[in-house]
Amino acid sequence: MSTANTFITDGELRTNPTIDPLILDLVILVVGCVFTVFVCLFGVAANIVNIPLFRKLGYQDGVNVSLTALAISDLGSLIFELVYSIMMTPYILEIDLFVSKVVIGFITGFMFEYFSRVSGVITAYAALERCLCVTWPLKVKTLITNKVSFGVNWSIFILHSLYLFPQFYTSYFDWTYVPERNKTVYVIYFNSRRAEVFPVTYYVTDMILPYSTYIVLITCCTTIFVKLKSKAMWRQQVSSSAISHITSKERKSARMFMTVSFMAVVLLLPQSLMFTATVFIKALALNGSHSDLRRVFSTCTNFLKISNSSFTIFIYYNMSSKYRLEFQKLLVKFKTNLQLKRGNDN
Repeated sequence: MSTANTFITDGELRTNPTIDPLILDLVILVVGCVFTVFVCLFGVAANIVNIPLFRKLGYQDGVNVSLTALAISDLGSLIFELVYSIMMTPYILEIDLFVSKVVIGFITGFMFEYFSRVSGVITAYAALERCLCVTWPLKVKTLITNKVSFGVNWSIFILHSLYLFPQFYTSYFDWTYVPERNKTVYVIYFNSRRAEVFPVTYYVTDMILPYSTYIVLITCCTTIFVKLKSKAMWRQQVSSSAISHITSKERKSARMFMTVSFMAVVLLLPQSLMFTATVFIKALALNGSHSDLRRVFSTCTNFLKISNSSFTIFIYYNMSSKYRLEFQKLLVKFKTNLQLKRGNDN
């Protein structure tokens, strides 16, 4: 084993506290564990409902294809964050585990970040698609078909898997004896390549790509808002009911994606701002003197991110009449099956 390789455990991450350890544990317990677990469970259930509902609505255009892909990526991020939040609770001591909590946090944390980034880019693509439909409706409908949307969304999942490569390229897992605990523990080793690779990947994956996504989302939201407002007078003058119906459908769809995009920017941007602050304030790094303060920020920003993955169901229900109808049908079917089951039990 190379002498350049070093391993870390949960104890390695503890430094001289910047804030009261009791406050840190309370934030992690209340926000990072209790609130996060409940929101994750709700989000998992919501996205499990969303996937078959979008399938029932059909894939006549690329809209529901993108929404299905978004639900799948949101589901993945919520599952990994759920595991992370449970295992990172302060009351589960690493000394009781044969696998370092850092290993668990490393795997689940980066998988959560992978799916979160996929969700952000899918949202940006869907918003761009709606923006183009509002701007050039006739041309875009013939170009962006459901097959094109399927290919684009699938490519987003594949290409973003490159995000995981440098993380695992610069580290590996192995068993090692920890004298302080008098036991063999499964830990993570960081090799010498990490010092060379990490700065580059940090600026690309945690700075350039997220901010590029926000720029696309904000630009599309602004364009949609301006276009819808400028066409308001034209819509009032349209006499054909068929044309009016199509325009109304496109308008509602665009507004829904505008709302989803706005929520994504508001809830995802704080983490990117924290990463940006880390560049200028080295003490906020994972091994910095203010790492406990960073942990508080990370706990809160992660909660915002899972909220973004969980609460889109309310936007769909309130802004899509077709989704609301299918959801109500599913709810009636569930209640009927539940009543039949109770009747059989009696």
